[in-house]
Amino acid sequence: MKKHFMQVCVVVALLFCASLETKGLTLNPFKRSGRVKASSLIVVGNYLEPRLLAEIAQYYSKQPVLVISPDADGAYQLFFMPTTSNATTDNADQFIEIVRHVNPKRIIVLGNEKYVPATFVDQARANYSVITLDSDDWSKNAVALEEILRVGKLKANFENYLVNIKAIAK
Repeated sequence: MKKHFMQVCVVVALLFCASLETKGLTLNPFKRSGRVKASSLIVVGNYLEPRLLAEIAQYYSKQPVLVISPDADGAYQLFFMPTTSNATTDNADQFIEIVRHVNPKRIIVLGNEKYVPATFVDQARANYSVITLDSDDWSKNAVALEEILRVGKLKANFENYLVNIKAIAK
């Protein structure tokens, strides 16, 4: 009888924990709150090579991308592209709020200050680990990103799509 009672108690406890998990609550002390299932946030300027590399990386790694696009008047627009829904548009002053919402373990910046202004990188660096891939050779950046995200064929796909896009643009 005692053995049966203990089994019922264990089953009830497991069901209780499972119901907490489905409601977004957890008893796991190592789960970070606010995370949008992203270990990385890829930040990129709205230019051909870095944008192409970011979108291919997003396809393979399922990590969100934040595109910083300059306007004609010198201001910046932010396009947050999560993997599960449509892109959203925000003003530049919303940058850190978007980053906080994603709450990534690391931020990967594709390109130097020519592509991603230093003000955005400095804001991110204040609270997050930032990796900057700023080689002038985008194939080298693709190899580095492939290693960081642990995805294969990133460089090969990037080079293939880049050649095709440039051929169409001629």
